[in-house]
Amino acid sequence: MSDYPTLEQRLQRLEDHEAIRQLKARYLNACDQQDPEAAKNCFADGEIVIDMGHLGVLRHRDEFGALFAAAGCHPYVLDMHHGGNPEISFIDNDHARALWSLDYRNINTRERTVTFLAVIYHDEYRRIEGRWKITASRSDFRSALHCSYADGVLQKLLTGRSVAEPVA
Repeated sequence: MSDYPTLEQRLQRLEDHEAIRQLKARYLNACDQQDPEAAKNCFADGEIVIDMGHLGVLRHRDEFGALFAAAGCHPYVLDMHHGGNPEISFIDNDHARALWSLDYRNINTRERTVTFLAVIYHDEYRRIEGRWKITASRSDFRSALHCSYADGVLQKLLTGRSVAEPVA
């Protein structure tokens, strides 16, 4: 018996890889479309971990949906979540993990601010009833630039690893 995967197993792995990529795209697009229901449904139901750094750790997708609706779903919030550079690895047939780079841009027309963030997502996935779901996600903030345009000129308010950690 060979340890080399069969063509069927290799095809299944490619389909799983694409399903995880589509899941992450669906999540990021739901965030940009200010659709908390669609965004939260990318996560598994029940006990999960969403570590959002300075924003806190959430233990259920409904907590995420409520936080996202309260903080990000307003007509004055204009977001762009661009995920890329996925490194997806499979633990077994029903569990995977991935690193994703996030280029995040936010324009807040009420506060007259612009924010740019670079984040690395550390995600974990599980196949549940034939569909991949996110079971854990940790945001590793890499850089932040927060600016005001209130006076008609773009002015730096903060630079740092995140909007919670300014650089002196």
